[in-house]
Amino acid sequence: MAPTTTSPLIITLFLLFSISLKSHCFKITTQLIHRDSYFSPLYNATATTADRPARIIEATLARYVQLISSYDDRPLAVDIVAPGIWGIRFNIFYVNFSIGDPPVPQLAVMDTSSDLLWVKCPPCSPWGWPWSPKHCKYKIDYAGGHSSEGVYATEQLTFQTSNNGFVTTIPKAFFDCSSKQSGSEGLDPHVNGVLGLMAGAGGDDFPDGQFPLVTRLGTSFSYCVGSLSDRYYPHSHLSFGDAVDLIGGSTPLYLEEGRYFVHLSDISLGGKMLDIKKEVFTKMALRKKIEMDSGSELFLLYTEAFEVLKEEIERLAFWELMTPVLSPPSPLELCYKGMVEKEARGFPAMGIRFVGGVELVVDRFGVFFQVKDDVFCLAIVRSKGVSVIGMMVQQGYNVGYDLKAMTVDQASFGDRKVHHA
Repeated sequence: MAPTTTSPLIITLFLLFSISLKSHCFKITTQLIHRDSYFSPLYNATATTADRPARIIEATLARYVQLISSYDDRPLAVDIVAPGIWGIRFNIFYVNFSIGDPPVPQLAVMDTSSDLLWVKCPPCSPWGWPWSPKHCKYKIDYAGGHSSEGVYATEQLTFQTSNNGFVTTIPKAFFDCSSKQSGSEGLDPHVNGVLGLMAGAGGDDFPDGQFPLVTRLGTSFSYCVGSLSDRYYPHSHLSFGDAVDLIGGSTPLYLEEGRYFVHLSDISLGGKMLDIKKEVFTKMALRKKIEMDSGSELFLLYTEAFEVLKEEIERLAFWELMTPVLSPPSPLELCYKGMVEKEARGFPAMGIRFVGGVELVVDRFGVFFQVKDDVFCLAIVRSKGVSVIGMMVQQGYNVGYDLKAMTVDQASFGDRKVHHA
C-alpha cells in the first residue's frame, strides 16, 4: 500500500480564479457525449434506424448479466468486484478529459457503478507514484472474466468545461494506470477507460489517504440528459463539486454493495396508480435491488410490478388504436406498428414515484422507442432480479446525487428538453 499523500488538492480555474477545495464553492461542468451522437468519435453516419435499437437490446442483456452475476455468489476470482461496466462498446455516455502536462486526451465511460477512474496507459508511462510500483499495483475484475490491471498513479487532470474556452485542472489527481486489459477485443480504440462516480471513503481499493475522484472533488454530482434519440442534441452534461445544482424533489439514496439504490413507492399511467401490491415494492427495497444506473438505457422492472404495468399498457394501447406486432424481439414484450411520434401521440405519461414523493414523469419517448422504421416497442424490460432505473426514463431531467445528505434530487429541465413533434 502506498504512503499517504500529504499534498493538498487545489482546483485552479483558468481564465477565472483559483480556489481551494476547502472553499466548498466550485463546480466542474463538462459535456456528456452520447455514444450514438454526431459529437461522438464512435458516431456511425451509415447506421440504420434498426442498428441503434439492436445495440440497446444487446447492451441491456449484457448489463443485466453483469448485474446479476455481481449479486450471485458465483466464483469470479476477484481482487476487487466492480460489476457495472466493461462492455465499453455498449455504453451510453462518455466524458472527455486530459491527463498530464502537456495534456494527453482521454475518452472514458461515465459509470455510476464504479468508484475508480482508470485509463489505458502506454508501456513505461511517466504517470505514476514516486515509489516502487510493487507497492501500488491494482487489479479490477468484471463479470464475464474481463479485467483491468496496472498501477496507481497521480497526475494532472484537465477538463474542458461546457462553456467553450474554460479549462479546469486538478493537479496530482489519483487514478489507475492500466497496462493490461483482458477481454477487450473489439473495443473502439477511441475509448480509453472508465470515469467512476461511485462515492466511497477509501479502503482496500485505494492506497492510504486516497479516495474516489467524485469524493475528493466535493459532496455531490449531477447529470442532465436530453433526447437520447436526437443525435444532434449538444446540451447533455455532467457536473461535480460542492456547488452542483441540487434542485427539485428528493428521495433517499442508499449506497450498498458498490451501487446507488433508491426505493420505489408507486407507478402510474395517465395519473392512475397501478394496482401493484405494496409488498412488491417492499420486497424490492429489502433486497436492495432498485438501482440508479448510468450504464443501462432501458428500464428493468421486477417481474411482479412489470406484469401489472404491461397489462395496463396493453389496455391503453387498445384504446389508442395501436396495432400490436406479433413475436417482438427478445427481451422486449410489447411492440406496435408505426412511429412513436404518430401512433403513440395520445398515450399518457408514466409516473415513477419514489419514497418521499418525488416522481419521474416519463412521456411516450421514454415509455417506447423506435426499433425499425415502422415498429416501436416498450422500453421497459422484465427482470427476475435487480430493477434498474435506466437513462431512457431519465431524459429531460437534472438528476443530482447529494453524497452528504444521501439523497437523489430530480427536476425536469423544461425548455432545455428536446420537444418532439
